[in-house]
Amino acid sequence: MANDLTDADRAEKARHRRRALLALMLPILLGASGCMRSGRDAVSALSLDPMTTGSIAPLSADSEIMSDETVIGDLLGELTEDQLINPHPWSNALTGSAGVISDIVSQNDGATSCRVFQTTRHGFDGVALFNGRVCRLTTGAWGMDSFERAGS
Repeated sequence: MANDLTDADRAEKARHRRRALLALMLPILLGASGCMRSGRDAVSALSLDPMTTGSIAPLSADSEIMSDETVIGDLLGELTEDQLINPHPWSNALTGSAGVISDIVSQNDGATSCRVFQTTRHGFDGVALFNGRVCRLTTGAWGMDSFERAGS
């Protein structure tokens, strides 16, 4: 009679092991079958999706420089004559570009007041040196008259 209880206990333990193994393997097998059904392998799952959307228009390099021109022009217009001798850092949160304005020289040719300057521009396309000129408009605001990459 002792053998019967031992055999029954072993059979019960074996059934529990099989159920536990099935419970562990079933989610793995179902997940793997879903991947196989879609026809995608591990390599194709890592590839880039070629679909593009038009909801966010990327900025072009020209539009980024124009946006930087606005930031630089605004900063130069806010400076007093005494502040022109010091370099002034600038940054544009929209484009991520930054730089330092230096060599600011005030020019007055009668009715027009201008400021000639140099600035560095650290952007996605590298670091560059620019020469520029801002002039006071008839409205009293400052506008960018020229802004060109040095040496071009």
